[in-house]
Amino acid sequence: MSKGKIKEYDPNHGCGVVVDIDTGQQLTVYANYTSLKEGEVLREGQEVEYEIKNNRHNNWAVNVRVL
Repeated sequence: MSKGKIKEYDPNHGCGVVVDIDTGQQLTVYANYTSLKEGEVLREGQEVEYEIKNNRHNNWAVNVRVL
């Protein structure tokens, strides 16, 4: 699994951006593709672990969980 930090996340829209620690690549993250514990919320600056899913136009962070 890859590791990164939340650059920005809007809980009202359920989406944001993760920056990969190793490559600096920016990945889109959607609330539907997170593995958060009940009551856990993504916040700017949090370290997360995730898998990368290739989409036609960009890459998504999926199975995202807070470290």
